[in-house]
Amino acid sequence: MEPVATPVTSQLPAETWEAYPLVSPGKFIALCLFTLGLYGLWWQYKTWRFFKQWQQTDTWPAARAIFSLFTLNELLKTINQFACHSGGYTPIPNPGGLVTGYVIVSLLSRLPDPLWLASLGAFGFLVPGYRAFRDAMLQAPAYGGYDQDYFNTRQLILMSVCFVCWSLLIIGLTMGEA
Repeated sequence: MEPVATPVTSQLPAETWEAYPLVSPGKFIALCLFTLGLYGLWWQYKTWRFFKQWQQTDTWPAARAIFSLFTLNELLKTINQFACHSGGYTPIPNPGGLVTGYVIVSLLSRLPDPLWLASLGAFGFLVPGYRAFRDAMLQAPAYGGYDQDYFNTRQLILMSVCFVCWSLLIIGLTMGEA
Protein backbone atom coordinates (compact mmCIF):
# COMPACT_ATOMS: atom_id res chain seq x y z
CA MET A 1 0.00 0.00 0.00
CA GLU A 2 1.38 3.40 -1.03
CA PRO A 3 1.38 6.26 1.45
CA VAL A 4 -1.17 9.02 0.94
CA ALA A 5 0.40 12.22 -0.38
CA THR A 6 0.06 15.22 1.87
CA PRO A 7 -0.17 18.74 0.50
CA VAL A 8 3.19 20.45 0.25
CA THR A 9 1.94 23.37 2.32
CA SER A 10 1.26 21.17 5.35
CA GLN A 11 4.91 20.11 5.38
CA LEU A 12 6.21 23.65 5.69
CA PRO A 13 6.26 25.43 9.02
CA ALA A 14 4.29 28.67 9.00
CA GLU A 15 7.37 30.77 9.76
CA THR A 16 8.95 29.92 6.38
CA TRP A 17 6.46 32.19 4.59
CA GLU A 18 7.66 35.73 4.10
CA ALA A 19 5.27 38.60 4.74
CA TYR A 20 3.40 39.51 1.59
CA PRO A 21 1.95 43.06 1.56
CA LEU A 22 -1.18 43.41 -0.55
CA VAL A 23 -2.46 46.76 -1.79
CA SER A 24 -6.11 47.29 -2.60
CA PRO A 25 -7.21 46.72 -6.21
CA GLY A 26 -7.57 50.49 -6.64
CA LYS A 27 -3.97 51.04 -5.53
CA PHE A 28 -2.88 48.19 -7.81
CA ILE A 29 -4.49 50.00 -10.75
CA ALA A 30 -2.90 53.31 -9.71
CA LEU A 31 0.55 51.71 -9.42
CA CYS A 32 0.17 50.06 -12.83
CA LEU A 33 -0.90 53.37 -14.41
CA PHE A 34 1.82 55.46 -12.82
CA THR A 35 4.56 52.95 -13.63
CA LEU A 36 3.55 52.55 -17.29
CA GLY A 37 2.50 48.94 -16.60
CA LEU A 38 5.74 47.85 -14.95
CA TYR A 39 4.05 47.21 -11.61
CA GLY A 40 1.94 44.53 -13.30
CA LEU A 41 5.12 42.69 -14.24
CA TRP A 42 6.46 43.15 -10.71
CA TRP A 43 3.24 41.69 -9.28
CA GLN A 44 3.53 38.70 -11.62
CA TYR A 45 7.12 38.16 -10.51
CA LYS A 46 6.20 38.30 -6.81
CA THR A 47 3.23 35.99 -7.37
CA TRP A 48 5.31 33.45 -9.29
CA ARG A 49 7.91 33.63 -6.50
CA PHE A 50 5.22 32.88 -3.93
CA PHE A 51 3.95 29.94 -5.99
CA LYS A 52 7.49 28.63 -6.40
CA GLN A 53 7.70 28.34 -2.62
CA TRP A 54 4.09 27.16 -2.20
CA GLN A 55 4.48 24.33 -4.73
CA GLN A 56 8.18 23.76 -4.04
CA THR A 57 9.08 23.81 -7.72
CA ASP A 58 12.19 24.98 -9.52
CA THR A 59 10.46 27.56 -11.72
CA TRP A 60 12.12 30.85 -12.56
CA PRO A 61 9.76 33.63 -11.45
CA ALA A 62 11.67 36.38 -13.28
CA ALA A 63 11.54 34.54 -16.60
CA ARG A 64 7.84 33.82 -16.15
CA ALA A 65 7.15 37.50 -15.49
CA ILE A 66 9.24 38.68 -18.44
CA PHE A 67 7.51 36.23 -20.78
CA SER A 68 4.09 36.94 -19.30
CA LEU A 69 2.45 36.84 -22.72
CA PHE A 70 3.10 33.10 -22.66
CA THR A 71 2.77 32.33 -18.94
CA LEU A 72 -0.22 34.40 -17.83
CA ASN A 73 -2.69 31.58 -18.52
CA GLU A 74 -0.78 29.24 -16.20
CA LEU A 75 -0.55 31.97 -13.56
CA LEU A 76 -4.32 32.50 -13.58
CA LYS A 77 -4.92 28.74 -13.33
CA THR A 78 -2.50 28.52 -10.41
CA ILE A 79 -4.23 31.44 -8.69
CA ASN A 80 -7.57 29.63 -9.09
CA GLN A 81 -6.03 26.48 -7.59
CA PHE A 82 -4.55 28.45 -4.70
CA ALA A 83 -7.83 30.28 -4.03
CA CYS A 84 -9.64 26.95 -3.93
CA HIS A 85 -7.01 25.55 -1.53
CA SER A 86 -7.13 28.56 0.80
CA GLY A 87 -10.86 28.18 1.36
CA GLY A 88 -12.03 31.49 -0.08
CA TYR A 89 -12.67 30.35 -3.61
CA THR A 90 -13.76 33.12 -5.92
CA PRO A 91 -12.85 31.84 -9.38
CA ILE A 92 -11.35 34.17 -11.92
CA PRO A 93 -14.05 34.72 -14.54
CA ASN A 94 -13.01 33.56 -18.01
CA PRO A 95 -9.22 33.33 -17.57
CA GLY A 96 -8.79 32.45 -21.25
CA GLY A 97 -10.54 35.66 -22.27
CA LEU A 98 -8.38 37.67 -19.89
CA VAL A 99 -5.22 36.17 -21.36
CA THR A 100 -6.42 36.82 -24.92
CA GLY A 101 -7.23 40.43 -24.07
CA TYR A 102 -3.88 40.89 -22.33
CA VAL A 103 -1.96 39.55 -25.32
CA ILE A 104 -3.91 41.58 -27.89
CA VAL A 105 -3.70 44.85 -25.96
CA SER A 106 0.01 44.26 -25.20
CA LEU A 107 0.71 43.82 -28.90
CA LEU A 108 -0.77 47.27 -29.56
CA SER A 109 2.63 48.59 -28.46
CA ARG A 110 3.75 48.02 -32.06
CA LEU A 111 1.45 50.82 -33.28
CA PRO A 112 2.85 54.25 -34.24
CA ASP A 113 2.81 57.31 -31.96
CA PRO A 114 0.58 57.98 -30.00
CA LEU A 115 -1.58 54.93 -30.68
CA TRP A 116 0.85 52.61 -28.88
CA LEU A 117 -0.27 54.20 -25.59
CA ALA A 118 -3.35 51.96 -25.78
CA SER A 119 -1.07 49.03 -24.91
CA LEU A 120 -0.61 50.49 -21.41
CA GLY A 121 -4.14 49.31 -20.65
CA ALA A 122 -3.08 45.66 -20.76
CA PHE A 123 -2.74 45.64 -16.98
CA GLY A 124 -6.53 45.90 -16.77
CA PHE A 125 -6.70 42.23 -17.67
CA LEU A 126 -4.55 41.44 -14.61
CA VAL A 127 -6.96 43.01 -12.12
CA PRO A 128 -9.33 39.98 -11.75
CA GLY A 129 -6.32 37.71 -11.14
CA TYR A 130 -4.90 40.18 -8.64
CA ARG A 131 -8.23 40.37 -6.81
CA ALA A 132 -8.55 36.58 -6.61
CA PHE A 133 -4.97 36.19 -5.36
CA ARG A 134 -5.36 39.03 -2.86
CA ASP A 135 -8.61 37.64 -1.47
CA ALA A 136 -7.11 34.15 -1.15
CA MET A 137 -4.03 35.50 0.64
CA LEU A 138 -6.11 37.55 3.06
CA GLN A 139 -8.40 34.59 3.83
CA ALA A 140 -5.42 32.32 4.53
CA PRO A 141 -3.31 34.33 7.00
CA ALA A 142 -0.91 31.39 7.45
CA TYR A 143 0.69 32.45 4.14
CA GLY A 144 1.68 35.87 5.44
CA GLY A 145 -0.61 38.06 3.33
CA TYR A 146 -1.63 41.30 4.96
CA ASP A 147 -3.40 44.45 3.86
CA GLN A 148 -1.09 47.37 3.10
CA ASP A 149 -3.04 50.50 3.98
CA TYR A 150 -0.70 53.00 2.33
CA PHE A 151 1.90 53.28 -0.40
CA ASN A 152 5.30 52.32 0.99
CA THR A 153 8.44 54.37 0.39
CA ARG A 154 9.61 52.27 -2.57
CA GLN A 155 6.24 52.61 -4.26
CA LEU A 156 6.21 56.38 -3.73
CA ILE A 157 9.73 56.72 -5.14
CA LEU A 158 8.80 54.56 -8.12
CA MET A 159 5.68 56.62 -8.79
CA SER A 160 7.71 59.85 -8.53
CA VAL A 161 10.28 58.61 -11.04
CA CYS A 162 7.52 57.40 -13.34
CA PHE A 163 5.75 60.76 -13.01
CA VAL A 164 8.85 62.33 -14.54
CA CYS A 165 8.77 59.69 -17.29
CA TRP A 166 5.08 60.40 -17.94
CA SER A 167 5.85 64.14 -18.11
CA LEU A 168 8.66 63.63 -20.60
CA LEU A 169 6.48 61.28 -22.62
CA ILE A 170 3.66 63.81 -22.85
CA ILE A 171 6.05 66.62 -23.73
CA GLY A 172 7.64 64.46 -26.41
CA LEU A 173 4.30 63.51 -27.91
CA THR A 174 3.01 67.09 -27.98
CA MET A 175 6.15 68.60 -29.47
CA GLY A 176 6.06 66.40 -32.54
CA GLU A 177 8.97 65.86 -34.87
CA ALA A 178 11.54 68.61 -35.32
